[in-house]
Amino acid sequence: MTKETIITLISQLCETEHLAYDNILPVPVSPGIWQFHAVEMNDSCAKHGYCRQMRYYARELDGHMVLC
Repeated sequence: MTKETIITLISQLCETEHLAYDNILPVPVSPGIWQFHAVEMNDSCAKHGYCRQMRYYARELDGHMVLC
């Protein structure tokens, strides 16, 4: 799997999970598991600017990513 593919899959995952992802290459932590940083786009962040970047983990599963 190429770097571009991994970033694209994680970007798609973040869109469905309402996370803002900066498209920086995630860190592999074990086979098929990737660590990345994103911001949850909740009401507090979207309306008031109280946003917090947090660590997330994604797992590759049949050609797409799921949150761990």
